[in-house]
Formats: sequence, C-alpha cells, structure tokens
Amino acid sequence: MAKGIHSEAVAQEFLEHANEEQEHADSLAEHIVQLGGTPNFAPDGLASRSHSEYNEGKDHLIDMIRENLIAERIAIDTYREIIRYLGDKDVTTRRIFEEILAVEEEHADDMADLLEGHNG
Repeated sequence: MAKGIHSEAVAQEFLEHANEEQEHADSLAEHIVQLGGTPNFAPDGLASRSHSEYNEGKDHLIDMIRENLIAERIAIDTYREIIRYLGDKDVTTRRIFEEILAVEEEHADDMADLLEGHNG
C-alpha cells in the first residue's frame, strides 16, 4: 500500500500504469484470437511465464517504486527481444509490441523520475 508524503501522486501513477498494462493485455489477447489462438489468463500460468518476480516491497513507498522500475526494465528488455525476434516475419505483431514497448519505456521513466525526486 502506498503511504507517505507523496503517496497520492504515486498511487495515481501506479493506477495509470495498471490501466495501461490492462490495455496491453487486452490488445495482445485480441491479437491472439485474431491469429486463431486462445489467450491464457489463468493466474498460475501468468505467474509461471512472467519474466520478472513479484516483490511486494517492505511497505515503503520508495521500495514499491524501485521494484516497479526493475519490473519495467525487465519488460522493456523482453519486448525488445520479441521485436528483434519478429523482425519482418510478422509486422503486425511486431508493431503491437513496439507500441507496448514505447509505453513501458514511459513507465520506466516515470518511476525513475519518482525515485530521483525522492533522492533529490
């Protein structure tokens, strides 16, 4: 839970990011269906396929921001690798991931700015 002097602003940032992450999941699920597949949203499956770990932090706002920044950076690396792998083999899917990557980079910048503001 976000607590502290700037907790409301940070909570808003986390909510905005969560909504954008949900949009990413919806977009990818829609594309999976378009390709004839079935999205798998089973919680245990999502956790086992995740490229980052879920660390709750120590109830300190700065820990939550730091953990989120780490997760964003892992996601950025993963999406860059997917984009490289797709190349020109599937331009539509690559573009979806490029759009997601751009938002993830913004999220990482937001988290880095919050950390910098705390340290500065």
